[in-house]
Amino acid sequence: MAGRIHHLKQELAALEETVIQLAATLRNHYQVYLESLSQSVYQQLIFASYQLCTQKYPQEFLHLSYSQRQKLQNEIKSIGRNSKVKLIEILNKRHKKNKKKTINILEEMLLGLDVSEEDTDSIAEEDILENSESSSNLTNPDDLMEWTKSIEKGITQTLDQLSMELNHHLQKFKILPTQLPKQVLDMAIKAEDPEHATGNNPNLLDVLIETENKNNDQENAEEQGGNSKVTKLIAIHLRLPEIEFTEPKLSLQRKQIRQLLEQISQLKKQYHKKQKECAIAEAESAWRSSWSE
Repeated sequence: MAGRIHHLKQELAALEETVIQLAATLRNHYQVYLESLSQSVYQQLIFASYQLCTQKYPQEFLHLSYSQRQKLQNEIKSIGRNSKVKLIEILNKRHKKNKKKTINILEEMLLGLDVSEEDTDSIAEEDILENSESSSNLTNPDDLMEWTKSIEKGITQTLDQLSMELNHHLQKFKILPTQLPKQVLDMAIKAEDPEHATGNNPNLLDVLIETENKNNDQENAEEQGGNSKVTKLIAIHLRLPEIEFTEPKLSLQRKQIRQLLEQISQLKKQYHKKQKECAIAEAESAWRSSWSE
C-alpha cells in the first residue's frame, strides 16, 4: 500500500512539473500575443476615431477649429500609445482589489450620488487583473486555468477602458452628444455583447438611448413619446474578436493559445483523477492502520 501511494504521488509530481512547463510556454505565447495585439489596437483605435469623426459625425468635426482638430488627434494618438503599455503590462500587473471601496462607489452610483471620475476609474483599474502570483509559480492546473482567465479578463477590461477614455475625449470636443452623462456612455459599452459585430463598422457601437425630454412644448413632447426622447449614439467600442479578425497574425497566435489551453484542460482531468486515486489509497491505508478486531 505504501508503495502504491508513493507511486501515485510521484505521478502527481510529474503532472505538476508538466504544469510548470506549460505555464512558462503559455506565458511566452501571451507575451508575443499581447505585443502584437498592442500594435493592432493602436491602429484600430485611430481608424475607429477617423471613421467616427468623418463618417458618423462629420459636421461636429468640421465645427472644430484647425487647432482643436490637431489637439483632438494628438490626444487620440496619446491614448493609442498608452494602450500599448497597458496591454503589455497585463502579464506583470499585480493589484489587490479594495472590495469595500468598490461596493461603496457602486452603491453611490446606483443611488444617483456624485461620484468622481477618479473613483470610477479606480473600480475598473482594480478589476483589470488580480494576479497576486506569477504564472511561473503555478503547479496546479486549476490555478493555471484561473490565471489564464484573469489574463483574458484583463484584456477585455483594458479594451473597454480605452474605449471609454476615447469616448470621453470625443465628448469633450463635442463630437459625441454632450447631453449624455459619461456613465451612460460607459454603461452602453459594458452592456454590449462582446461577441457583437457591427458589419461594416468594426469597433463602433451603435445604440439608441432613451433620455429625459426637456422640451416644454407639449405637442413636441407627445410626438417624441411623452417625457422621454430617443438619442442615437455611435461611439467607439474596441472588440477583441474584430481586432483579431483584421490581423491574421493575431488569429494564428490566438489559435496557438487555444491549443495550449486544450492541453491544460486535459492535464487538469488527469490531475484530478490522480488526486482522487491518491486520496482513496491514503484513506484505505489510514483505515487499516487504525482498525482492530
